[in-house]
Amino acid sequence: MAPGTTEETKSAALILIRQRQFEEALVLLESIGSGDPSEISDLYEMQAMCYFRTKQYEQACVCYQQLAEEHPQSATPLTNLGAVYNRMKKYPEAVRSLRMAIQRDKHNFDAYYNLGIAHRNSGHPELAIPAYKEAIKLNPQFDQAHLNLANAYLDVNNNRLAVIHYQTALNINPELEAATRGLKKAQDREIQAAKNTNPFGRLVDVTQLAHKKSASAIKNLNIVEREKDRQEVQRMAKAIRNAARHVSEEIREKMEPTLLALTRSLIDGENHPEMISQYHAQFQAAIPKFEEGRRYIKRSVLELRGHEEMMNTPDLDIK
Repeated sequence: MAPGTTEETKSAALILIRQRQFEEALVLLESIGSGDPSEISDLYEMQAMCYFRTKQYEQACVCYQQLAEEHPQSATPLTNLGAVYNRMKKYPEAVRSLRMAIQRDKHNFDAYYNLGIAHRNSGHPELAIPAYKEAIKLNPQFDQAHLNLANAYLDVNNNRLAVIHYQTALNINPELEAATRGLKKAQDREIQAAKNTNPFGRLVDVTQLAHKKSASAIKNLNIVEREKDRQEVQRMAKAIRNAARHVSEEIREKMEPTLLALTRSLIDGENHPEMISQYHAQFQAAIPKFEEGRRYIKRSVLELRGHEEMMNTPDLDIK
């Protein structure tokens, strides 16, 4: 091939790419032989994009793998490789490639975004959520990240946060139809959940209450007995409140930070397995305290439920 022909061919291929004629561009690019390493690197990038656009994903992977080896400091080839693996539904390979990209560049929001896609599509929305959140932290106006984060929240039945991020996505891009559909779905779920909630709380059976006469549905207590009952209910309610406060503090101050640290270590670092082990041990150590508080809440609620059932049982008229 005559001097200058390679550059001219690449320029002609670039024009075709801009015109979205990717198959025609590939014909030109594949006609270029070996040459200067820097020119070959550009060639791989152009070929990879054309292979991706024409859905020749295996060939695109080969190009991105080659680029990742030739540019060991760059996160871009690994990010693109992860995106291609996502298209191929090879999610474990995508996760591995994207984690390596993040190790090379912790400010690569595309890598976090594609990592979220890989985790969610492999059945782990709980891992997708922190990945999408990192992408949004780095690029708050990334409408697709908000959309996919909302989808992940919907997967874990957190309708309130799903609504917030669907609305955020629509604020950024009002024409995002997927966000409009998702928002309606999340709002419908919230409405249905509200309908299914007993307005009197869990201690009263509304269906039975509707068929009882209030005068005969409670015990007949005098003033002293009524005051004693009131004090007893206050004592049990206080016990429930204290137990709930203990559990919420345990979750907020110990379990949640440790779980977030564990999740981040799983996303960021295959090079530091000791950190994963450390945070996993810390999380396991926090579980017994949480379980103890949960059992205390359950006992307190059962005690209050038993008291309510007794007080809601009408006195028998014995003659």
